[in-house]
Amino acid sequence: MEITDEIKNEEYSEEKQNDIFYTLLSGKTYKETVETSRGNFVLKFPKQKDVMQIDRRVALMRGGVPAESFDAIANFNLQKVATLDVMVESGPKWYDNLKSKNPNFSWGDMPDGNFIDEVYSKAYTFRAEVQRKLGGDEEKTADKVSDGESVPADVDNGLFSGVAGKSERV
Repeated sequence: MEITDEIKNEEYSEEKQNDIFYTLLSGKTYKETVETSRGNFVLKFPKQKDVMQIDRRVALMRGGVPAESFDAIANFNLQKVATLDVMVESGPKWYDNLKSKNPNFSWGDMPDGNFIDEVYSKAYTFRAEVQRKLGGDEEKTADKVSDGESVPADVDNGLFSGVAGKSERV
């Protein structure tokens, strides 16, 4: 048996060092400080393990009741709270004091739904921006083969006869 580092630090080329994918893969975290009506909060970009943690938190908040038993608004409220519980690392003094006094503090304890919406929208925007950067550089993907290049324009002799479609990578 041997004990090894979870993440092996490799020397990447300068191009890869500037690529957000390899930066995150090497164990680093993207963070952003966002300004809100009640102070500044530090958000971290959720990696896949964090997204799974968000899903587990949502399932826990449902108390074993299937998602289909909740309406869309209730599911979205659970998603917002779980997302902020995972993505928000720190905040203004009042927030950090709450978290230090109550280690089980959750954004579900917040009395103001509009404030939750405000912080969630900033967290969502930050996450989408980083995810867009992870999606790749247009110059690197522009010459790639389209996903639908070998698919005929319409499907004959079947349920979808005469139905045309087009698929492009964007």
